[in-house]
Amino acid sequence: MTSEVLPKNKIGNASAHKPAHRRIQPMDWAMIVSISVILGIFVYTSMFTREFTVNVVSVVQEYPYQIYTRFSTAGVVAAKRRVDIAAKTTGQLVEFAVEEGSLVTKGQVIARLESADAAAQRDQIEAKLKLAVANLEHARVDLAEESLNVERYKKLFEMGSVSRAEYKAAEGRYRKALSAVDAAEASIKAESAALRGAEVALEYTQIKAPFSGVVLSLNAEVGDVVTPLGPAGGSDSSVATVVDVSSFSVEVTVPGARIGEVQRGQPCAIVIDGLLDEHFMGEVSSIEPRAEKGNADFTVKVRFLEYDPRIRPDAAARVSFLSHPVSRDDDAPRMVVHKSAVVTVPGGYGVYLVKDDRAVLKKVRIGKRFDNRVEILGGVSVGDMLVANPPEGLKNGSRLMVNI
Repeated sequence: MTSEVLPKNKIGNASAHKPAHRRIQPMDWAMIVSISVILGIFVYTSMFTREFTVNVVSVVQEYPYQIYTRFSTAGVVAAKRRVDIAAKTTGQLVEFAVEEGSLVTKGQVIARLESADAAAQRDQIEAKLKLAVANLEHARVDLAEESLNVERYKKLFEMGSVSRAEYKAAEGRYRKALSAVDAAEASIKAESAALRGAEVALEYTQIKAPFSGVVLSLNAEVGDVVTPLGPAGGSDSSVATVVDVSSFSVEVTVPGARIGEVQRGQPCAIVIDGLLDEHFMGEVSSIEPRAEKGNADFTVKVRFLEYDPRIRPDAAARVSFLSHPVSRDDDAPRMVVHKSAVVTVPGGYGVYLVKDDRAVLKKVRIGKRFDNRVEILGGVSVGDMLVANPPEGLKNGSRLMVNI
């Protein structure tokens, strides 16, 4: 039997052809790193920078009355009680004791007329009255003496010591003294009446406020000769115009569709044209249907709770009808945002600030809650834009597409 023997070189060649492990080249490492980076970017983009389409709200500074405003409408300041004041006598105007815009009380002097003649007349009558009083005192002394004298003569006549003629003469002197007293008393009454007239005439040289209010305008000049108002009235002779500040109100027109949101005593805020940085508190005083037939509008009057001398009749105004009253202590401006922007975060509250098309989670401190707004005490600034109703999955750093 012949055995087949493999040549040695065949066995060696078999070992020589066994595949060897290949070493990773630098180029391969670069490819692996590139693929890892691409995968990482894809994962990050998919998980952390997904773009969210959102609505935004802004952080604003508002007064509580703005927060509580149901609706606003324009109107005009009106004064129910307004009067043109004139002199009660003809005379030359020598002084104004007030200025336009001055607050006055009832009876306060507004202006004065030349009063030297009236004062002299008053002084003259006053002197006559003093003389009449002195004459009365003298007459009463004489009457007392004659009363005693007539009584003495009566007793002497009854005793036969004096004649009837002497007694009758004593009686005559008594009656004369009695008449002198009556005359002196009548003179006093006459001079007293004349003095009251003179004092009234002097009083007429002072033009006074008929009620408490504010001087709206001065309608004459010092040196003018002024006269009383004529029978038909009018303002030609007016020296000043005074309005009753307690009668100030703003008259506005409210459509019938909104009149259900208005009621007597309802709190309001009033902004006057020219004083836009300030507001005044008021309340609804009356609601009246418009006079025009078929008109569904209503005339609403809002009275001022406090008077400010800068408020003038006929000024344009805007009235905000409020859902809640606002006290003086609660009347400071506040930084607020719509409640939809505030979310709960560990340890408190937060908001998503929109910055460079990214969501930036900010922790905030909140204060008072209003109808649909929340006071922000810190963490953001007025004017910042915040995500409203943050969508599920929104995270710090998420990309945003803001709805316009």
